[in-house]
Order: sequence, then C-alpha cells, then structure tokens
Amino acid sequence: MSYELLIARRLRFKDDGSSGVSPSIVIAIAGIALSLVIMMTAMCVVLGFKNEIRSKVMGFDAHVMILPGLADEYESQSGLLSFTPELREVIDDTKAFASAALVLEQPGIFKTDTDYQGVVVKGMQPGAAWDFVKSNLVEGCVPDYSDDSDKNRVVISRSMADALNLGVDDRINAYFFTGNAVRARRLDIAGIYDTHFSDYDKLYVFGSLPLTQGLNSADVSAGSRIELRVNDENKIDDDALLLQNAMMRASYNGLLDGMYRINSVHNTGMMYFNWLELLDTNVVVILVLMTLVSGFTLISSLFIIILERVNMIGILKALGATNGEVRRIFIYLVQRLVLWGMLAGNAVGITFLVLQRHYHLLPLDPDAYYLNYVPVEINWWYILALNVGVFVVSWLMVLAPSHMVSTISPSQSIRYE
Repeated sequence: MSYELLIARRLRFKDDGSSGVSPSIVIAIAGIALSLVIMMTAMCVVLGFKNEIRSKVMGFDAHVMILPGLADEYESQSGLLSFTPELREVIDDTKAFASAALVLEQPGIFKTDTDYQGVVVKGMQPGAAWDFVKSNLVEGCVPDYSDDSDKNRVVISRSMADALNLGVDDRINAYFFTGNAVRARRLDIAGIYDTHFSDYDKLYVFGSLPLTQGLNSADVSAGSRIELRVNDENKIDDDALLLQNAMMRASYNGLLDGMYRINSVHNTGMMYFNWLELLDTNVVVILVLMTLVSGFTLISSLFIIILERVNMIGILKALGATNGEVRRIFIYLVQRLVLWGMLAGNAVGITFLVLQRHYHLLPLDPDAYYLNYVPVEINWWYILALNVGVFVVSWLMVLAPSHMVSTISPSQSIRYE
C-alpha cells in the first residue's frame, strides 16, 4: 500500500477539535447522494413509463399485422382476408413469430335509452390474445367462449361503462353497419377493463370472433387482419420486413393468392413511440445537470478540505513529499467522500424505487399520463453503469482542482492559522 493511500485512509472527515463531521463534508456527501438519487429515479421512471406505454399500445395493436390489400379494411366482406393453411405455413417458416391469431373488427353503435356511443368490436379467438384484457380487467370476467351461447358476451372499458351507465351483466343494444345493411344485436356485458389509455378505451370492445364473423356472414377462416406476436420485441420492424419478403416469394411461386399488406405497431402507434423517444432527451438533460451540480459541490468541498489542511500539506512537503504525491492524497480522500455519497444515494434511491414499484406511492393523473401511478422499471445493469459513471466522472472532475496544492509553499503553510 502506498503511503499516499495510507494517509488518505487515516484522515478523518472532521474539524480539528470537533467530534462531528465537517459541514463541507456533509454538504458534499449529501450533494452526491441527492444527485445520484435524482439520476437513478429519472432513469428508472422513464424506463418504466416507456415499458408501460409500449405494452398498452402493443396490447391493442399486435406487433405485426397482415391486412387485406384493400385500403378500407371495413369494406364489407370484400375487405376481409382468409387465414389459409398456406398463409400459416409461410408465417411459421419465418420462425420469427410466437403466435398468429385471426381478428375481425366491426364498427358499430352502442345505444341505451338515453345515450349512444360509437365503438369498434374486436372479435378475437380464445387464447393468448386475451391476456392483455385479463391483465387490465377491473370487474366481471373474460368469457371463455367455449359455449356458442356465450358469443354475444363482451368486455367493455370503464370509460365506456361510465358514459353509458352500464355494469357487469347488463344488456346493451348494438347496431352494426355491414355493407348496405344495419344489423342489430343484444350484447351482454361480461366484464369491464381499464387501461387508462383513453384514446383506445373509449373505442374498443372485446368480443368473440364468431360474433363479428356472423355480422359479416363470413366463414370461420375470415377476418379483417391476422395479428402476430414476435419472439423478440427489439426486432419488430426486421421481422415485419422478413415476413413481407417471404409472402412476396410465396405469391411469386403461386403459393398465395390475393393481395396483402404488412403493418407493424411502430406505424399504427407512431405518435406514442415518437413521444417516448423524446423522453430519452429529458433523461440526458437531467443526467448532465445533476452531474454538473454534484461536480460543483465536490470541487467546492475539495477546496475547503485543502484549506483546512494547509499545515499538513506544508509539513508533508517539508518532509520531501512531491506535489504529485500530495495531490494523490487528496484525490484518494475525495474518492472516499464520493463512495460515501454513492452508498447513501444508492440506499435511499433503491429503497424508494422498490417501494414505488410495489406500492405505487406517487399517483398520476391518468387522463394526462395514461397511467394512474408513476411507473418504475429497475434495471440493475443501468444502475451499475450509472454508479460507475458517477465515480469516474467525479474522479476526473477533481484532477484539475487538485493542482491547487502545488501553489502552497511549505515555509508559509506551516505557520498558517
């Protein structure tokens, strides 16, 4: 062990003759801890917010969608596609998708005695497609649709239920426009969901695929689109392009008939994803500002520590210590201070993030933020990288100010009071 490190470890963060820690040290440790807490919280909250919004958008719109080639997917039965075995084979051959489900959406109007509302009934097959609805269910249940008598049971949103004064087990008159005809159905409310995603909640009703197929007089393989879930959410656009190329080759070889369009959630939810990208800029700004604040506090504390130990610097120089050796003593001393600040910041920050993640201590206005609480995503690798970055930047920021010791003269500093 070098004698510089030995001296730095033996020095106390206290004023001479005092039993308490020096105020400058307390301010420096508190500044580093507070900056680390703010940076950690900003990073984890933005990660959580992005994950929550992404999951909601992808819950309403699948990762990748196959649509009929017509521009209007609701243009009667001519706007429907058929989920043929050949098309399923092309999808399976890409090995990029975890699931493929047929969906038929049908616009209509829900009407009560006093009010009405335009809706889109999303007819889905039983299975994984209903996991999103189940995770956001607040009342009632999700029908299993194993019995054909349940096909007229639907799940509506909380905002829709409040607007129409509906509850679980109520019945609603629904009118659907198919071609040039209007078809009426009496639907039973089986459950109520609430995603706090008002743009979608006020529109979507989840029901059975046989319900919407019956409204369009379509067979069991017909739908308005095929929804695909990818194996890797980071490769949605790549997998969409892969599927498009595979379908073009299959059409060229005569394996597929008709025209198809490929779309992804990054296109249908572009507004939301662009908004989420802007949040990264906010995080960068916070990280830079907090780094500057903690760095300024640290440099100020270094100057105070040096001034408090001018006599010691003069004695060390008189004993033959070089300026570089004295500088290293104070750099090691500041590193101790940084480690104490990081320890306090991690303890406070991680405790707060864990409590917020499990107990949702801080609420949000769902009408403005699409969530009723501040979301948190604790990524330990990001937290580790943040700690390493804070330590390295703090060390670099005190290198230049530490040159102050080279201006101290031994003959004058020993007599310094």
